[in-house]
Amino acid sequence: MNYKLGAGIVLYNPEVELLKKNVDALYNQVDKLLLYDNGSSNYQEVKSIFGNYEKIVFEDGVKNRGIAFALNKILNWANRENYEWVLTMDQDSICSSNMIKEYTQYLEGKDIALICPFILNNGKTTFNEYKKMDLPPISEITDPVKCITSACLTNVKITLKIGGYDDRLFIDCVDIDLNCRVLESGYRIVQVNTTYMTQQMGKGRVIPLFAKLQQLTNIDIFRRAKVVATYSDMRLYYHSRNSRYIRKNYKNHGKQTTALFVFAYYIYCSIFYPYNRSRIKMWKAMIKGFVDYKYIGKG
Repeated sequence: MNYKLGAGIVLYNPEVELLKKNVDALYNQVDKLLLYDNGSSNYQEVKSIFGNYEKIVFEDGVKNRGIAFALNKILNWANRENYEWVLTMDQDSICSSNMIKEYTQYLEGKDIALICPFILNNGKTTFNEYKKMDLPPISEITDPVKCITSACLTNVKITLKIGGYDDRLFIDCVDIDLNCRVLESGYRIVQVNTTYMTQQMGKGRVIPLFAKLQQLTNIDIFRRAKVVATYSDMRLYYHSRNSRYIRKNYKNHGKQTTALFVFAYYIYCSIFYPYNRSRIKMWKAMIKGFVDYKYIGKG
């Protein structure tokens, strides 16, 4: 069965060269591609680069209303265009050339809401390691944390039926929130292991201690740990706020949103993030988020 497939990329001050790689990898795999801008300072540059691409359409969001708001715009655009499925992409992710071909083998499952790929993230898993893994063609996702927005093929009607993305969350844990509702509603999330996506989570930073330990011992765990994704205090605020909101609202929210895991993660941030950053400001942002979760949806 042939399916019409759309795709959407949310833009916010994208690195243009990386975005071009993203678009070029995806362009010939889908019927149409929406670039939705969240108030980028370089939006006109992006339009000038991709303006002659026949299958690309643009939507200017004028200002940044958050990733969830933008994803809902993509979802509603796909619904108007009569796409049964839409692929959502981050601006700094690159999908493999066989992604849609592999995904389309599983579109007949009436209870499948989301399809995601294997993730190659910040060099923690290399392409060669991925190729050597003895993975089944498809895996069932039961942990809501394990399926992210980028490179996720989304069933438009099911996602709209359960309320779409919660734009009150703005950014961070938006995908986890949706995944929780997908699973609670009795729908499935599957990971197709025969395709992959390369992702840069935050601005990757090498930790010299782990890099040196890897060099001295050649122990693989140090290679995996030596690159850490660094986020702004604002991102840490939203992560703290939204992860607590999810803990309070869903029974099955995944191990990485438990209070203990999140606290340990923030300790890790405090040790390895700052060069010229204030740990005090970091913790103030995270504590404020922890308190502010109760105001989500109010005012």
